[in-house]
Amino acid sequence: MIPIVRRLLAWAVALALLLPLVLVLVLALGGLLTGLGDQVGGRICLRVALSIGLVWATAVVTTAVAGGLMALESTPCEPPGHAADAGPSQDRPSRGDEAAGR
Repeated sequence: MIPIVRRLLAWAVALALLLPLVLVLVLALGGLLTGLGDQVGGRICLRVALSIGLVWATAVVTTAVAGGLMALESTPCEPPGHAADAGPSQDRPSRGDEAAGR
């Protein structure tokens, strides 16, 4: 399941980053067409921009859900140099060594 979620996350992030740029371009084109007197072209661009906005919102939600799934599916990792069954770190003295003055 992880490869599918990872692929979904990659596509969702790409869409979430690129679709706002496309949305701005389509809205600008719609405004330009409306300003030039092409009402039908402007209205079509607004409808396309609405569709792009809905796909973008879906991509943002999908990114959040896929990221959460990746976090839940990942195995917990230990900090470097620390094993779960190991005793205290050897880099610093333990409390008993400090109290004894060693």
